[in-house]
Amino acid sequence: MEASFQRLSGSLQQLFGREQKRKRQWAELEEYRDLLQAPDRFEEGFTIRTIIGVLFISLIMTPGEMFLGLYAGIDIGVAAQWVTVILFLEISKRSFTSLKRQEIYLLVYVASALVSREEGAFLDLLWRQYFVTSVEAEQFAISRLLPWWWVPAPDSEAIAERTFIHRDWLAPILLLVIGTIMGRIAWFTSGYMLFRLVSDREQLPFPTAPMAALSAMALAEDSGAERETWKWPVFSIGAAIGASFGLIYVGIPVITELWGSKVTILPIPFWDLSPYLGNIIQAAPLGIVLNLGAVFVGMFMPFWSVVGSFAGVMLHTAVSPFLYAWGYLPRWEIGMGLIQTSIATGIDFWRAFSIGITIAVTIVSFYQLFSTGREKQAELREKLRLQGDDQSGVCKHSDCHRPAEVRGYCLKHLGRGDFNLWVCASLFCVAAIYPIVLAKTLFPTLVSTGLLVLFVLIAFVYAPIMSFVSARLDGLVGRNVSIPHVEDAIRFMTGFRGVEIWFMPFPVRNFGGHAEGFRVVELTGMRFTSLLKAELFMLPIVFGVSLMYWTFLWRLAPIPSESYPYAQTMWPLRAFDTALYYSSTMYSKMWRAGEELEGDIVPNGQVVWSPSNLQDGRWWYWRVRTTRDFEVPDPVKRSYEPWSQTGYFYANFSGGGAPPPPEAAQRIDAEAGTPSDGPQLLWPPNGMAIATPNPNFRAAVNLAPGDSVDFYFEVDRLPSFDGEFLQRSSDRPLLFEMLWQDMRFTGNRKDDDGDLNIAAMVAGVEPEGLGGQLGLAEGDRLRAVNGVELRVPEWDTERIDRYFTQGADSVFATWERDEKIVRRAVLHRPGEALGLEFVADTSFVESWTEYDAVRVAAVAGEGLGDRLGLQAGDHLL
Repeated sequence: MEASFQRLSGSLQQLFGREQKRKRQWAELEEYRDLLQAPDRFEEGFTIRTIIGVLFISLIMTPGEMFLGLYAGIDIGVAAQWVTVILFLEISKRSFTSLKRQEIYLLVYVASALVSREEGAFLDLLWRQYFVTSVEAEQFAISRLLPWWWVPAPDSEAIAERTFIHRDWLAPILLLVIGTIMGRIAWFTSGYMLFRLVSDREQLPFPTAPMAALSAMALAEDSGAERETWKWPVFSIGAAIGASFGLIYVGIPVITELWGSKVTILPIPFWDLSPYLGNIIQAAPLGIVLNLGAVFVGMFMPFWSVVGSFAGVMLHTAVSPFLYAWGYLPRWEIGMGLIQTSIATGIDFWRAFSIGITIAVTIVSFYQLFSTGREKQAELREKLRLQGDDQSGVCKHSDCHRPAEVRGYCLKHLGRGDFNLWVCASLFCVAAIYPIVLAKTLFPTLVSTGLLVLFVLIAFVYAPIMSFVSARLDGLVGRNVSIPHVEDAIRFMTGFRGVEIWFMPFPVRNFGGHAEGFRVVELTGMRFTSLLKAELFMLPIVFGVSLMYWTFLWRLAPIPSESYPYAQTMWPLRAFDTALYYSSTMYSKMWRAGEELEGDIVPNGQVVWSPSNLQDGRWWYWRVRTTRDFEVPDPVKRSYEPWSQTGYFYANFSGGGAPPPPEAAQRIDAEAGTPSDGPQLLWPPNGMAIATPNPNFRAAVNLAPGDSVDFYFEVDRLPSFDGEFLQRSSDRPLLFEMLWQDMRFTGNRKDDDGDLNIAAMVAGVEPEGLGGQLGLAEGDRLRAVNGVELRVPEWDTERIDRYFTQGADSVFATWERDEKIVRRAVLHRPGEALGLEFVADTSFVESWTEYDAVRVAAVAGEGLGDRLGLQAGDHLL
């Protein structure tokens, strides 16, 4: 009996414990929800005062936001709101009048909207002009592939002269203006319709909306239109602190720079500690943002949100050194700054990890929000049922007998300025159809009938459903939800090859968060028609002011440049991420015998390979070889036949001819008559100018009946095929290497991790060979020969080293001896062997790259070399 009582007591404690935990979880939202109730009377907010405020913000506040955004990455949108409102409050005081809360809120709204839109409109075009000329776009060879209607060519006069007033900008600006107009139509109509559904019909409370509405009420107190409370003193203290810090953080550097000697007290945009602490905390991006704004933002964020963010940063910093020690971050090197560290470690590990975390958090959020949403919905129904027993179903207005729709009134006598839902739905359909029509117009071939049907289903089925679900959850618990990477998944599933797919308009949008904006308007007592008038009035001003000021700032100095340090620091990282995604659909492709290419069948013994992309205005070299190791998935582990002769061509995408060939090409022509055991190069002929970044290389090999081989191509800007732009037919886009590379050395011969590659331990040296000339001795561990990159995870405290070839006539070797690194170079005769006897060690190697000149001279009687079956003459990989 006692045991049963204890079990019952424990169960009750557990049950009530969970209940108390749930109550604590939503206590904060309940507090926000009860801060403000909707009024019964609504007034006009769009007056002559707000019109003057729009002009003041556009002409006075916007330039400061633009400059500070480029200079320090500071968003003064909130400051612009309050500076404008305070100025108008002081003017109204001296005019013996006051501002209504509706006017104050509309001033706050237009200040925020104008600053963000005027900054963002033509700033996006400035970003495009930087990207098309950036080193990152050139490295990924996509600068010449960007659509002309998205950005002018990198050698355009418009970019060279730094002006938007040029015909090359006509199409990008026109599409920007039309897209912005359609976006505002979609925002307004979708937000209003969702508000009517989830706020008026379901009467969801929107717990976070009162916070935005109360800001206008806080300032309305000072205008004399509201009863004074604690809000205005708190606001004044915060403004004084922000002004003092802004003078130190931004004011002093800008003012002293005008005098010729810039003085920076606090680093902008952050204090980069990665180069100094990289020896201690390896492969972790370490930096401190010394902006006081982040501290104040943390004060009004939910407590557990701040704790979660802090825990994530600490976990990332603590785990990175271990990942580096285990060999998962091989691209990182000591001395890298924060931006370079983020790029290198993102490629190796963190980008794939973050995508996985995003998907996992989305799944958990769906579960939590739907489960708690059902609970809150049940509570709300019960509350509405109790309230409904005391309310009549007829409008409260004395002369109206219509059914009550919202808080006992019909829409006509509620006075909110409501709109006809059918008109809103029609306008929303126009905005939803626009990206579909634009996609079909710009990409008539790419947008097939199947893809067109998919777009229609997304625009009119998926997007409305997800928007409604997100709006309901926002109304219940103050949080939105969306499915990440939907557009990216569609792009990859199309199988399209090229960058154009990334510029195709997609109708995938989640409008759920727009409903809360109308709830805030309702709480302030402003009519919806005032919001519509403000939107229509702001639209032309946004484009005119943005064009005027961004043109002025661009003409002052290139963007980015030393004059704009934040953009100069952060834009390269954004450019790398953008180029990484754009290049992910620029994969190489091969057509083998029997497959159809452009209406023709590839003959037996021939193969056609198209590289992912080539850089314009460069000489290129290519070669091919064959293999019969079909059963070995990893190209590194296959055995190959000899290389073909090297071919060369010139890339000229403008359609012109080729310049005189370089010296290396002349040597290739001199050796053209030498017989080769490799495949025959059919196209392109040597010296030809090619006008496409994806040429179709064609090669052939003599095969006996029933025989078959696989082909392996290489193309590079260097005839030694060891340059940074080397492309192989086995390569995959870098984004796919990041997301799908096997991170563990499984030894299963089915992945691409480079397992079973060997490291050479010198066991003997021929005195007359190159090994003796280099000074190699028994026991040395060979790390690199002729600049071949050996990606070896570090042992002890040594770091990964990379060495590149110094010339075709020399051998450059690197090895370890007694925990020291030795480097030597000697002259090399063609075909001369290295002359080393070695044993092999596979305990630490991640991957090796083949180099033809290095061959096995002898194999020790004991060791892995003999057990693996290596023989004299085999290539050393």
